[in-house]
Amino acid sequence: MGLGKKQSGGKSRSGSETRKRGPKINFRVTDAEQAQVQANADRAGLTVGSYARSRTLKQPTTRAVRRAPVETAQLAQLLGLLGAAGGELQRLAKTVDSEAHGSGEINAALADFRAAASAILRALGKRA
Repeated sequence: MGLGKKQSGGKSRSGSETRKRGPKINFRVTDAEQAQVQANADRAGLTVGSYARSRTLKQPTTRAVRRAPVETAQLAQLLGLLGAAGGELQRLAKTVDSEAHGSGEINAALADFRAAASAILRALGKRA
């Protein structure tokens, strides 16, 4: 069964539940407070649990779970979508070229796609 330990019902617990950690701390918040805590954790690039631990303990005993900021994840997803659309546009450009029609507009659109992809890569801190 891999990582998990067997529970009494025969189910396997997840890896995070098998770590040597004590009780959980739960508390109630309003919807606005929950959104604020989530936003702060996202800005810090941490999960909510890691963020709470970092804010309440002087020296957290566990390693912080880092996550890509929301903006980075969205830019990466956008880059993937842009690549897929650009591929289709390039396929269309080859079809138009083979039919001996003018493809100036398609080539201009391809150049715009490349410029947009370069801008996203720069925003992600990668070479364009």
